[in-house]
Amino acid sequence: MDRISKAVYRLWGSLGTNDKLHDTPRFADELSAQCSTGKLALRDERVSKWSYGEQLEHLYRSSHYVLDRLEEAMSGANADERRGVWGHGLMTAGFIPRGFFPTIPPLEPEGGTIDQIGPLRESLKKRLAEVDLDLRRIKASPGRSLHPRMKWLTSSEWFFFADVHHRHHLSIMRDIARTARR
Repeated sequence: MDRISKAVYRLWGSLGTNDKLHDTPRFADELSAQCSTGKLALRDERVSKWSYGEQLEHLYRSSHYVLDRLEEAMSGANADERRGVWGHGLMTAGFIPRGFFPTIPPLEPEGGTIDQIGPLRESLKKRLAEVDLDLRRIKASPGRSLHPRMKWLTSSEWFFFADVHHRHHLSIMRDIARTARR
């Protein structure tokens, strides 16, 4: 199985008939499960400047952001653009080093409480119910959309980025939960 397929399966879990993306992906269930853990206020500055809840809020905000970029890339626009050096690095290494990339302003958390996270969770559910994509079309789409640091990514590369980014922040959240309780 190629890297893009693995990323899509890690994010979505099993796919539907003809590898269609369904409206209840694994990543959304993972995020939703974190909302009721009672850990939102946990913080450990040794791990991250953000609390557990701020990490979760950031993941919800970035999930919306990636869906926006995915829609752009699936339109077929910007097919002649190319990814940048940082994009090549991500696609080659398959990980994001902690503390290396500053967060773009629209994805900064606003507090990490359920008051900020709840509406993002509900709007993500609604958006996912409208997703009409399959793995074959994702891989075949020549379009690209702009990432502020990685530059121009295809829809396949956006899925790879989303998978790496999702796992990166869940790992930070696990570390916050582990060390903040000591």
